[in-house]
Amino acid sequence: MALGDEIDEIFRREVKSLPAYAKAQAAAGSGVAPPVDEMNQLLMGLVVAAQRSFHLLADRIEDLGSA
Repeated sequence: MALGDEIDEIFRREVKSLPAYAKAQAAAGSGVAPPVDEMNQLLMGLVVAAQRSFHLLADRIEDLGSA
């Protein structure tokens, strides 16, 4: 699987699966901000997804170096 596809899968799994993501999408453009707790859940999902993506990239770079 291509690196970009794997990263997309990570973000889809970590962020888009959160209930807060669906609520934020539904509220988009309404001018009403989601509650802070939901925004914190989204932020943590993004942080986890970014961390896993960086680990995946580091593993790929390491594999290239050892080949």
